[in-house]
Amino acid sequence: MIPLTSATGISIVPASIENAGVLASLVESNIEHLRIYLPNVAALTSVKDAKAHLEAASERAEKREVYEWHLFSDAILCGAIRVKDIDHFDRKAKVGYFIGSHFQRKGIVTLSVGAVLACCFESLNLNRVELRCAAANEQSMRVAERLGFTHEGLLRQDEFLNGVFVDQHVYSLLREEFKYDEPT
Repeated sequence: MIPLTSATGISIVPASIENAGVLASLVESNIEHLRIYLPNVAALTSVKDAKAHLEAASERAEKREVYEWHLFSDAILCGAIRVKDIDHFDRKAKVGYFIGSHFQRKGIVTLSVGAVLACCFESLNLNRVELRCAAANEQSMRVAERLGFTHEGLLRQDEFLNGVFVDQHVYSLLREEFKYDEPT
């Protein structure tokens, strides 16, 4: 997995165990924000837990099952993107992400997910990438729409989140639909 570059000051680099401390700090400082939609990420508040997560991600990347990148803005870890549920036979996967609350609404997620999608369609030779988000997660819905994903539907009570079942929107993007121009 190679680093992805951006002309806008965002570095998109493969997740590294060496970043366990800064990952734990980012999660800790955004715990309330992350608990809403990503309780598994919100659990990574200790260096030990972050390191275990990154070690598992590294092992799964070696098996070509999961790829995870860290997003840096001016050398500060601001978020992460994960490509998971990779099906090499059917050439499809799912993408997910998070970003610290101080970095939201700056276009970082849209730019970075776009770069990862380019990698998915070119380097990983995928044909379809799916993005799912809780029905109340309006910011993620807007990211999907800005990147040209097609809304395929609503999965009723698809995720058990914070003690309740929530609906999830399903979006997909096909290789033939993907258009990504790196902002300059």
